[in-house]
Amino acid sequence: MDTIVALATAPVSSAVGIVRMSGDAALMIASKIFCAKGFDRPVPRMMYLGTVTAGNIKDKAFCIYYKAPQSYTGEDVVEFQTHGGVALTAGVVRALVAEGARPAEPGEFTKRAYLNGKLDLVEAEGIADLINAKSEAEIRGAYRMMSGELSRTIARATELLLQADAALEVALDYPEELLEDTKQPVLNELTTVRDLLSGLLVDADKRRYITDGVHIVLTGLTNAGKSSLLNAVLQAERAIVTDIAGTTRDTLTETAEIGGMRFRFVDTAGIRESSDVVERIGVDRARQAIEGADLVLFVKDASLPPSEEERALERSLVGKPVLTVLNKGDVAKYPRSADLTIEAKTGKNVDRLIEMILERFKPGDEGQGAMLRERHVFAVRTALAAVQSALDGYDALTNDCLIVDVKAAYRALASLTGEDVEEAVVDRIFSTFCVGK
Repeated sequence: MDTIVALATAPVSSAVGIVRMSGDAALMIASKIFCAKGFDRPVPRMMYLGTVTAGNIKDKAFCIYYKAPQSYTGEDVVEFQTHGGVALTAGVVRALVAEGARPAEPGEFTKRAYLNGKLDLVEAEGIADLINAKSEAEIRGAYRMMSGELSRTIARATELLLQADAALEVALDYPEELLEDTKQPVLNELTTVRDLLSGLLVDADKRRYITDGVHIVLTGLTNAGKSSLLNAVLQAERAIVTDIAGTTRDTLTETAEIGGMRFRFVDTAGIRESSDVVERIGVDRARQAIEGADLVLFVKDASLPPSEEERALERSLVGKPVLTVLNKGDVAKYPRSADLTIEAKTGKNVDRLIEMILERFKPGDEGQGAMLRERHVFAVRTALAAVQSALDGYDALTNDCLIVDVKAAYRALASLTGEDVEEAVVDRIFSTFCVGK
């Protein structure tokens, strides 16, 4: 392959800038602009201190040579570590292009690693997710995918499917001699594959919560303490709090990372009938926010008796994901049904409320589903449906019919790691990477 080059660090002023080059001519091109003692015959993975010359630009820099196939891409790779000036690193890239390299496309280094067998598509997607992670939960999930945990499970499942397929193919040619010897082992293999795939889907639906954040809407009547609760959760005075009913007249959205996950809290206008045009708009927006919520925190005022407005709001929330919070527990005169009693102004029991929220949305350590992208979920579900079809009709179906289901499951899983995937899909995956990766 031709030799590619790109800046591997952000194009901003920094202490260090890294320029990466990969391809058959990487070392030869690097030698044209870098001079250091011993670099005429460099030892792989040794860091050399020397001078890089890029036109009229000079810099003291480090240079490292990674000899194929012991490199990220599986090709010869050279990395320069220069001072991190924007003009300086851009000049080094231009000089390397002038000597025969070409600018890399987005994600092209990782694409070459995939094409050279250094990683599969799932691991490559894990790298992209790690780069783009915005919370601890995303980092953990991306690392598990990048490190091959998902790929190993898929490899185990595909191996079992291949064994089952091979046994069924042989049984087609020798049905009488091998029928009984084949029947139970194949059933065991398909059952194991079903269990593996079902395990991958555990918590799969929660990936959206990890990547997009959990959307939590606070609702209740006016002056129930929604804004005070938001401030208590955020541990900051983000919402205006007064004793005047209807202080919050629009939605207020704040994002926070709690327990390694991102949450988007939406404070809304108190629900009530009003002749004020602006307040009515705020109430309408509050109702719209509730419809799109992952969780609704229904805040009740323990200092006031339950009203028909409160009961009507409660009825409108039936069927939605709701946690009912009884606020103002310190002055409670009218205790009633709720999931938790709190004191938003003092912060009492707010930590317990946060724990309850995390319990709802945080994937368990045993589940791998939180790592799956939509592409992965679709492929696993497709494979699982084919395996389940084979199991459901195992005693009634002929071997050739079973083979159809087994092959369908195998193709679905093979598309995950890139063994059976269209080139367009590969290009789309790597186009989401940044240049230099």
